[in-house]
Amino acid sequence: MKKFIALTTCLLTAVFLFAQPQKQQDNRRQKEWERLQSEKIAFITAELDLTPEEAQVFWPVYNQCWKEVHAANKSMREAFSEFRGKKGDELSDKELEKKLDAYVQSYKASNQVLTDWYPKFKQVLPIRKVAKLYQAEEAFQQRMINNLRKPHPQQRPQKED
Repeated sequence: MKKFIALTTCLLTAVFLFAQPQKQQDNRRQKEWERLQSEKIAFITAELDLTPEEAQVFWPVYNQCWKEVHAANKSMREAFSEFRGKKGDELSDKELEKKLDAYVQSYKASNQVLTDWYPKFKQVLPIRKVAKLYQAEEAFQQRMINNLRKPHPQQRPQKED
């Protein structure tokens, strides 16, 4: 019985120790996501130059739109993972076609969200600010892509003397 308790304790400790890095990684991802969202809000706010009244009605609409976009994009990523890489090679043509059709439909749905929200944005903002919103979204995405292309400070090669 003592051996069983000792073995169980060791196994639980090992599981706990291996689970910690994943939990820490998830926390880092969550903090990074929140930081990016804060940057995005600040960027859009500056680009749109919203009045307090506009901001009060705009942000709830915008946040709901992006919840839908995020859900649609998640669905699209999940559909893509169903046939990417070696998984696709292991599927029959019929299965692959079915999974590819699901991916294309989820891609279409993701783009449809922005189309559907356009009239709602026009209801809460002047048309020039709606245009600025779409421009700011594109500019922010481009900014994030450019930041990803830059080498991380820890990855930059050291200059030799």
